[in-house]
Amino acid sequence: MYHLLWEVVMKTLHIYRVAIALVMITALVTITACAQGGEVQPAESAAGAAQAENVTVAPQAELQTQSGPVKGVVQDGVGIYKGIPYAKPPLGDLRFAPPQDAEPWADVLDCSAFGDIATQDSVSGGLSMSEDCLTVNVWTPATGADEKLPVYVWIHGGGFAIGSGAEADYDGANFAKEGIVAVTLNYRLNAPGFFASQETYDQYGTTGNWGILDQIKALEWINANIGAFGGDSSNITIGGESAGSYSVSALITSPLAEGLFQRAIMESGSILGIPGNNFYSKGNLERSIELCRMMGYPFGAEDNAEGLKTLREADINVLSQMSPLQQDFTITVAFMLTPVFDGYVLPTDVYGALQSGDINKVDLLWGYNGFEGSFFIPADTDELTYEMMAARMYGYDDGQKVLERYPVDAEHDSGERTRRILGYGMLDSVMKPYADSLSRAGQKVYGYKFNYATQDSIESGLGAYHGSEIAYAFGNLPDTATDEQKAVSKEMFTRWVNFIKNGNPNEGEAVDVAWPEYDADSAQMLLFDKEIETAELPDKEDFEFMEEVMFGEGAAE
Repeated sequence: MYHLLWEVVMKTLHIYRVAIALVMITALVTITACAQGGEVQPAESAAGAAQAENVTVAPQAELQTQSGPVKGVVQDGVGIYKGIPYAKPPLGDLRFAPPQDAEPWADVLDCSAFGDIATQDSVSGGLSMSEDCLTVNVWTPATGADEKLPVYVWIHGGGFAIGSGAEADYDGANFAKEGIVAVTLNYRLNAPGFFASQETYDQYGTTGNWGILDQIKALEWINANIGAFGGDSSNITIGGESAGSYSVSALITSPLAEGLFQRAIMESGSILGIPGNNFYSKGNLERSIELCRMMGYPFGAEDNAEGLKTLREADINVLSQMSPLQQDFTITVAFMLTPVFDGYVLPTDVYGALQSGDINKVDLLWGYNGFEGSFFIPADTDELTYEMMAARMYGYDDGQKVLERYPVDAEHDSGERTRRILGYGMLDSVMKPYADSLSRAGQKVYGYKFNYATQDSIESGLGAYHGSEIAYAFGNLPDTATDEQKAVSKEMFTRWVNFIKNGNPNEGEAVDVAWPEYDADSAQMLLFDKEIETAELPDKEDFEFMEEVMFGEGAAE
C-alpha cells in the first residue's frame, strides 16, 4: 500500500514541477516578447580585462585549412587560433538539426579572439554568446605542417547547460609547450543542443543529440585540418570533465564517432549517469520526446512540422533558459535536457553495448574525485530529503536498498549520505563499466582517484569536490598556488602529457610512482593526494553495488 502511495506522490510531484516550470517559461516568453531584442552581451570580467592588458601578442603566420586561411597570434612561443568555424551556424532550419560542414572562406580569417559561445543562462569572462557558436580553438607549438604532433581535444562540462571552450581553466598553452596540439570547442547547449521531438526524429532518424553531433562534426573537422597546425590526425586523444566526460563516454559509445580518436580521458562522469542527472527521462527516447513536448506548450508549439517551425523562430535566449544548470539536486528541475539514447547517435541500451563490447575500442584514462557530490548537495540536507533523493534517483524499491546500505547514523549524517549517493549515481561509479569493457577488449586502461583538497576546502566540507582536479591536470593553477599544490599539479600534468603522447602515463617524462594498468579483477588505481600511491579501487564494493542497483536485473526503468 505504501509503495503504491509513494508512486502516486512522486508522479504528482513531477506533474506539479512541470506545471510550475511551464508557468515560468510562459512568463519568460511573454517578458522577452515585450523586451528589445538582441543577443546577450555579458560584461567583461575584471580578470579577463587585466589578462588582456598583460599579454603581448604578435601576428602569427597564416595557415591554410581546408575551410580557408586563418591567422592567429603568438604568445610565449605558442601559436593560438581562436574561433575557427567547424560547421555552419545552426540558424533557421539548422536549429534542432544535425550540423552541416562550414562554408569555405577565401579571405584570411582573423582568429585572434574567441568567437561567440553557445547561448546559456549565465556566462562570465567578457564573452558574447549567440547561436553562431560552432567553433574550435587551437594552441600549437608547431613551426610547420609536417611535425605530426599528438593532439588533445578537450570537451567542456557544465551540465549540458553552460560552459565553453574559452574558459581560462581550459587554456591549452601548457600542453602546447610540451609538444601537444591542444584544441577546445563549443557545442550547442540546453534546449538548442538537446531538445528531442518526434518531428525531428522522423526527419533525421535522430533527435535530442544535436550537441553530441556538433562534437562529432568538430572531430571530423579536426581530423581533416589539424595537420595544418602540425597535428597528427592518427594520434588524437579526447578528454572532458563532468558533462564533458559524459560527452567523451558518448563518443566512445557512438558508432558515428568510430575512428575519429585513438584515446580518451574521462574525468568524473559518463552517460550512464543520466538517470541521476535527469530523473524523469533517463535518456529514454520516448520519455525525452514527451518531456520536450511539454516544453513547447508555452510557445503554442505542438510536436509537428508547424510546431517545429514555431520553435525554430522562437527567441534563442528564451530557449536557452528552458533547461537551466541544476546546482542543487535536492530541488528537481522539471526540464533538464541531456543526451538521448536514440538508436542512431547512441545505442538505445548503452549499458548493454558496454557489456557486449559493441563500442569504439580506444585506450582510456579515467577517474573521479574524493567527494563528487559535495558540489551539488547542501551539507545540511535533512533525512527526509535524503530518502526522497534515493527514491527519485533509483526508484522506490532500489532506493530502499540504497538507504539500507547507506543509513544515517552517528558517523554519517543525512547531508553526507545524500552527497555520496548522488556522486555514486551520477559521476563516479558510472565510469567503471567503461573501464571494465575497454579492459576486457584488450585496450590499455588507467584509473585514478583525486583525493587532494586544500585546507579551506576541507574545512568548508567540500573536500575534493567535483571539478577541483581540472586546473591541476591542465597545469593552470593561479599565481597564488602553494608549493604543495604545484607539486600535485606536476604529478598529474606530467602523466596526462605522457598518456596523450604515448598512450601510457608512465612513458615519457619520468615519474616516481608507476601507474598500474587497470583491469576489472585487480582494479588497480593511482591515488592523487599530497603523496602519490597505488591501491585497489577504493570504492570498488560501492561501485559494484551501485552498478547492480542501476543496471542489474529488475533495476528501475
